[in-house]
Amino acid sequence: MAVAEEMEIEEPKAQRSHNRLQGLFDAIRSHPRYVWTLCAGLSLLSSKYLLVDLNVHFPLHLHLLQLATTALLSLSLSTRRHQTSAEAAKRPTVVGWLFLVVLASLMAASTAMTTQAILHFQNMPTLVMLSTVSFLAEDLITRGSSSSRPFLEPLRLAVLAVSCAGILVGEYRLLPRGLWASIPAALLIGLSKALYTIGLDRLPEAVSDARRINTLTCLAGSVIVAVWYHVHGEEATYIDLHSRPGFFKVLRWEYAPLILLNALSTGTAFTLGRSVLFPIYNKHDSGSTSQRAVARAGDTLSLLFLAGMMGSLSTLMLRRSYMTYYQLFAFLLAVICIGGRSVVNALSNKRRDDRKGYTALSAFAGLDSFDSENTAVSETTDPIPASGIHEDRKGVFVRALILGIVATFLWTILPILNFTERPSLEVTTSSPKLDLEYNPAIATEIVLSMYKEPIEEVTTLVSTLRNMPSLSDSKVHIYIKDDEADSEKIKQLTGADKVTSLPNIGREGETYLYHILHEWDNLAKHTVFLQADVHNPREFYPRIQDYFDPARTGMLSMGWSGHLCNCAHCGDRWQFWDNTHLFPRIHARINNNSNATSCAHVLLSYKGQFIVSAKRVRGAGKPVYEYLHDAFVDENSWAHQQEYLQGRPDSMNAPDFGYTMERMWNLVFQCESPDVAWKCPTLLSGKRAGGSVADCQCMDPEV
Repeated sequence: MAVAEEMEIEEPKAQRSHNRLQGLFDAIRSHPRYVWTLCAGLSLLSSKYLLVDLNVHFPLHLHLLQLATTALLSLSLSTRRHQTSAEAAKRPTVVGWLFLVVLASLMAASTAMTTQAILHFQNMPTLVMLSTVSFLAEDLITRGSSSSRPFLEPLRLAVLAVSCAGILVGEYRLLPRGLWASIPAALLIGLSKALYTIGLDRLPEAVSDARRINTLTCLAGSVIVAVWYHVHGEEATYIDLHSRPGFFKVLRWEYAPLILLNALSTGTAFTLGRSVLFPIYNKHDSGSTSQRAVARAGDTLSLLFLAGMMGSLSTLMLRRSYMTYYQLFAFLLAVICIGGRSVVNALSNKRRDDRKGYTALSAFAGLDSFDSENTAVSETTDPIPASGIHEDRKGVFVRALILGIVATFLWTILPILNFTERPSLEVTTSSPKLDLEYNPAIATEIVLSMYKEPIEEVTTLVSTLRNMPSLSDSKVHIYIKDDEADSEKIKQLTGADKVTSLPNIGREGETYLYHILHEWDNLAKHTVFLQADVHNPREFYPRIQDYFDPARTGMLSMGWSGHLCNCAHCGDRWQFWDNTHLFPRIHARINNNSNATSCAHVLLSYKGQFIVSAKRVRGAGKPVYEYLHDAFVDENSWAHQQEYLQGRPDSMNAPDFGYTMERMWNLVFQCESPDVAWKCPTLLSGKRAGGSVADCQCMDPEV
């Protein structure tokens, strides 16, 4: 009897749990626009934080986890969905299956490239704004034929295309890999949306089952990841499996909640909308022109919400975002081209839609209609919500009102947050230690580290630099590490003031340290440290012309910009990892303290080309440079031992420590300002609209 009573008690509890779970799934299916917008935003923010801020530079691993979660969620949602006997009886034809494979492959390729774009696109709001390219791709294929005013359609598409281009032109932190990943991702998901819409009209049996599409997309995504890794090898995950930390080694238990949040939010967004940039909902793209207008109005609202949410939140982060006036104008113009007419049509057709159970408010609330999986589909009539005809309009109005208030709030505070400069909440930058007593006799000196570069190219480099007004009176000191080179010939042909031969040890890092130590009392006011074969020459020369200020420049790096890392666990996406915690130790040496934890974040330098003042060089103290120089030249130093190398290749003429030194110059010269990380344009972009000469450097006080 007691057992029976316990079973009777437990049964209702299990039933209640089942009912709660069922209610959750029903709520998700009934309000896909709400849920998708929230989950897409969480996915983008958490992915960026994991891949960049926490140095988990494993996009393929993360993407596989997202695909697995998508498959599980899709199965759970679909098994709880009621299917009519007619829907269950439909099976795709051979042509339908081929169509599905192509569609799923396009969606999978887009999601894979989106993950790469998140890693390589520094300004996340711009990445979200590029979903306007998806709308353009869709409209080029499907919208022209359905337009009520076909003679205006080419003009609308032309303005939309120009607006999309304006969003990119206004971006000042473009990277080649970011463009390579983001633009195809946007185009492919837009093409997928167009094909899905065509499939609803011509092959409804192929696209009627959401579980089938999601399963094929996950399978195709797994194949793409496998092929990607096979083609690119270890570079595909940005790791060297024999010498760099693996995926599970860089993870920490404290990351688990964030990884779980990312997997669930991304999986939900993929399940509902097949993307985190541009949603493709189930069964809402077919029907009359007025119904498509309502659906497009909802898509436009989702875009505005997602862009507003990403723009507002990302301005508050350490690696904050920034949008130029041109970008905001281009984006809002694109939004008008995308959904302006649809909003007007949705409002003008309100009464007619009311007779079918639709309201204009439903569009702006982003729910209740064609995008719900509870929609019943008829082959001869427009889709009519099976459960939404008698929906409480008061509830719809309240949701729309809340949505409108939040949207207005986001786009009110976004310009304020975006264009307001404020100190970082996470970083307190101490004043640099400068040697203000040193009086240099030379204004500017160019130091070149040369090996076997053609003398003609070095001569061109020297003459080009001396032709710049700010470097016209510069002294030139060439260090040559080629035993067979003729120093006198190099001096005559290049016009250098001095040529010094050095042993072929340590590459350019050792050369720069040698110069600092041996010219300690003769350092120029500014020294231009370069390799004889400069990187990115097309962008290199404009960077000097635009940003070098002989009166105020303290440290100006002329390599990749904008890369911050956590000082205690520093790493980047180019196979670098400070696994021996050298950065906090050097920071402590410079500041004469043992509190390594005071080093919060480091602004990394790249390419081994920079301009630095003598005040900053001497401010760090000579022992710091002696310590670093010994690490290069002493073959018994810690920099050549396995405890530091951990399996990485190393030699005296090609030391692994050289890659660390390349990234550490900003730390040594005490240029740690996070403002430089977000203000400085990339070499590809060149300049920032509304920027200043201080954007890319740490300035010295004027004396």
